[in-house]
Amino acid sequence: MFDRLAARFPVLLLARRNLARSRDLTVLAVLAVVIGVVAIGGIGLGGEAFKQDQLSAFEGFGGTATADPIDYEGEPPSERGFGDDDIDRMRQAAGSATVLPVVSPGGSTVQTASGDIAVTAQVNGIEDPRAFYDAQTGEIPANWRRSVVVGARIADTNDIAVGDRITVSVPGAFTRAFTVDAILEAQGFADPLSADQTVFVPLAQFGEPRYDSAVVRVPTTAGDIDAVAENIEAALNVRRQEVSVSPVQNQRAQFEQLFGTINQFLAGVGALSLLVAAVTIANTQLMSALEREGELGVMRAVGYPKLAVVRLLVAESAALGVVGAAVGIPLALAIGLVVNALLVGDPLAFTATGLTYVAVGAVFGILTALVAGIYPAWRTANKRPVEAFQG
Repeated sequence: MFDRLAARFPVLLLARRNLARSRDLTVLAVLAVVIGVVAIGGIGLGGEAFKQDQLSAFEGFGGTATADPIDYEGEPPSERGFGDDDIDRMRQAAGSATVLPVVSPGGSTVQTASGDIAVTAQVNGIEDPRAFYDAQTGEIPANWRRSVVVGARIADTNDIAVGDRITVSVPGAFTRAFTVDAILEAQGFADPLSADQTVFVPLAQFGEPRYDSAVVRVPTTAGDIDAVAENIEAALNVRRQEVSVSPVQNQRAQFEQLFGTINQFLAGVGALSLLVAAVTIANTQLMSALEREGELGVMRAVGYPKLAVVRLLVAESAALGVVGAAVGIPLALAIGLVVNALLVGDPLAFTATGLTYVAVGAVFGILTALVAGIYPAWRTANKRPVEAFQG
């Protein structure tokens, strides 16, 4: 293939010969381009794999939203949060959607059967965990009033098992020992109630509380969570803002935008390595031109035009960029294969955005090489033949 190109563009043959004569400098210049291409492409592919891994936590929450009360300064505690009337109005506005009121008492503690405090555990009071969660071990009873259900991470971290007795203390409400009836399946960080870190207590244990929030879920085949959210806000925000409903998928979009911005920043940092490549290529071309001043002077003396000399030296720079990109692309893809396998579980789980980073890295590598070769080429071509012979 190269021979056919060289037949049409003889300058490529000269460029290859000249680069081969300065092998050490050529290898260093190509290596600089390879590092730049791999940095941009590898960071891009790795960042996309990480984003896929994190966003997978939102799967299963497409029809879920959180309803948070809007409290105003000066309101007495008895009027903050949601009351039973507010929950009833939400349920009427939500239609067939499930509305689950939640009590989230601050300062609560959980003590395991061994007497240790589960430091990272939080306590939530809800009516029926079966409406949102499935048990990994044990069973959530239908008449759930005197036992607790524990999140997967809390159970694993603190060696809590079904049948254990744990003590839950809620300041100003109760301190009681409960039997663990079930350990929930892992939910991921996107769960609106942070179930993995939670000990769920029957709502009946709190008497007649004010609710700190509510979770709304619409079956994906039965309706649109955005429409339900609008209906709830319209029903409760009549005189003033009383509730804000946020679909979980809105949070997903925010996370996706955040991850994309971080990935672009990191790829930009990786692109700085191409500045090193530019300096290396410029230095290579200057050194090569100095070594070949006599040869280039003869070419100019026999009528070789300035533009032809520039074209020759720029072709050499472009060749460095093309070779560097050709080596860097498979290396970047290899990094992507490994990262995809580790984070996503599928080595071939490339995204269009991730592959775009590889393409951008390759194009930037070639352009960097081209731009870096322009000054040495122009400087050399503008030397008079007599000056080249004297050099």
